Amino acid sequence: ETKRDKREDLFSATPPLEGKKVLFSLATTEGVGYEKGKRMQGEKVDFIDIRRAYFHAKARRLVCVDLPPEDYEEGVCGRLNKAMYGTRDAPAVWQLELEGTLVSMGFTASKSTPCLYYNPFTELRVVAHMDDLLIEGSKDELESFRDRLSEKYEIKHTILGPDPDEESKITYLG
Repeated sequence: ETKRDKREDLFSATPPLEGKKVLFSLATTEGVGYEKGKRMQGEKVDFIDIRRAYFHAKARRLVCVDLPPEDYEEGVCGRLNKAMYGTRDAPAVWQLELEGTLVSMGFTASKSTPCLYYNPFTELRVVAHMDDLLIEGSKDELESFRDRLSEKYEIKHTILGPDPDEESKITYLG
């Protein structure tokens, strides 16, 4: 018989596929994402990858690791202050870190899933899949959001839209 650890503090949510579909639909629907005849001034979708995301999340439990060979001493180990890729709670700890950041920027988390966020002031919508964010909104608000986010994290981004300097297609999550 296999015994599974059902601890709630190890859980991290995955956004529903419908959340991503709604963002694309909002951005591309006439009368919602853009005014009739003004498609080029309409909403955009930004794809943001937060680099080394887990290293920004504070460890919430005692995790000790072996030291690298150059620092090894018998009977000595390292204690993690930040989450580390490969530890069981790293995804959940990162999700809490990201939620705190987004809430401090005026976003509200969805009641149905902790991966969907909305900012009523900027009208930005976010679907978060670990360190990959899809954001839908106006070009100016997306730029402002990226600027604020990059003050805290190192990010890489791609804008999907009709302008010549924007991408017309992308690959998201492989």
